Amino acid sequence: MSAARSHADERRGDAVDDRGPIRIVPMTVARLDEIVAIERATFSDPWSREMFRSELELGGGTYARTAERDARVIGYLCAVLVADEAHLGNLAVHPAEQRSGVGQILLDDLLRTAIRHGVARLTLEVRESNEIARKFYHKNDFIDVAIRKNYYRSPVEDAIVMLRGLPEEKRG
Repeated sequence: MSAARSHADERRGDAVDDRGPIRIVPMTVARLDEIVAIERATFSDPWSREMFRSELELGGGTYARTAERDARVIGYLCAVLVADEAHLGNLAVHPAEQRSGVGQILLDDLLRTAIRHGVARLTLEVRESNEIARKFYHKNDFIDVAIRKNYYRSPVEDAIVMLRGLPEEKRG
């Protein structure tokens, strides 16, 4: 994230890097074609359009955001916040934008929101072989807590369950 990012940008969910401003905005059904294209380019067992639509229609604790630059979706995040727990279900960045900080901006936005809502812990699953994602989450203070055998289908693979606790003094 650029040092030039202002407090006003942070409140709006915007960020700036050397390629131009990135806006974090609520995910909408109108952007699903772009989201599904990124999903298919990123994962071997992608979510379908219907799965994303279902997440958006659930309401309640669903937290779905897109990262946009120049009116294009370049990444997205889907999570559920219920009581004092949150689960990150999906985080992806367009292949051309990977390793540019977009994933970090999306995760930071989720963490700020989770803290504001009194969330004590955030969990997620990641493919055991996805070293890049695991390193990213470890860098963000997630720890490995369990294995879900044969969790992924294509190819069949175990998932590592990861957990990050949020500081109690920041909740509430």
